[in-house]
Amino acid sequence: MNASISILCLICGEVWFSNAAALAFQAPNAQPPNAQPPNTQPPAITVVTIDPNQLVLKAIHQAVHGPPFLCKVHQSSQAYDQVVVVSGDYKASGGGSGQFRYTSRVSSGETTIDTIQVSDGRLMYTQVGAKDAPRCVNIDQVRESLGGNSIDQLRDSPEVSIYLAIGGHAELLRNLYHRYRWYKAVEGRIDGVDVWQLVGTLRTEPPRISGNALVDKQALTPPAANPNLPAEVRLTLGRSIATAYFPFRVEYFSRSKTPDDTQTVHKLVSKLVHSEPSTTTISEKDFAYKVPDSADKIDYETNQYMPETPLARKLPFPLK
Repeated sequence: MNASISILCLICGEVWFSNAAALAFQAPNAQPPNAQPPNTQPPAITVVTIDPNQLVLKAIHQAVHGPPFLCKVHQSSQAYDQVVVVSGDYKASGGGSGQFRYTSRVSSGETTIDTIQVSDGRLMYTQVGAKDAPRCVNIDQVRESLGGNSIDQLRDSPEVSIYLAIGGHAELLRNLYHRYRWYKAVEGRIDGVDVWQLVGTLRTEPPRISGNALVDKQALTPPAANPNLPAEVRLTLGRSIATAYFPFRVEYFSRSKTPDDTQTVHKLVSKLVHSEPSTTTISEKDFAYKVPDSADKIDYETNQYMPETPLARKLPFPLK
């Protein structure tokens, strides 16, 4: 896997999954689309007095417990003077089932890799290319560590939603919540859709509500020396009933000083867009997966998602 595709994994939150809504990307060898700096307000928006961190928590909750849906996925990222383009499809059962299927093709120059991440609600498998070993997470084991079936009584607890955000949309939002401090929320409309646009910067301390699994700690303590790690992010969430908290766009920005050190410049390094979100019917066959006969081994990653300690108390924090 070349360097540009490797950095895609870092940009998307220490997992290979990448999401993105209706946007025509340029050709693989072109520059990523231009965008306004994250602190520049688009027309016809209203700054709102709401904690954007709470909105991201609600988006995690919706991704875990919301209704079934499907969408298209596109992403364009720049790293090491190359452009990585992702195109795929995503389908999720929702309702706390943990079932989803994401397939994509990742391209950079002449390199193309097919990927799949799929969960039947009990086991989640990730396969990147034909040569890498499949990776597996035992979701049942994580559920048992949270109290098994009793966690259904705490479905409104943000901690429970965080720990159940394994793979797919949900884990992307989980990572965004832990990695970035969300400090601005504005209301507006994009392409006729009511949205929130949230702006975040790299955290320097954990949020008040957070997970303590290894994946959460990795997001909270990113490698500071890595100059390719985006310092700023802009997240666009649906604001209407039909698209409540749907992550239409995620835009990542690097931050640098001008040569005279008088101004800060933001450069768009990755743009993820989800398009054509719609409700859908679900079949158990949608989430079936068979480990390839050619696989020599399976890398088990369940320990990365296990809470360091059980939930100290079963006190819900309702997302009102």
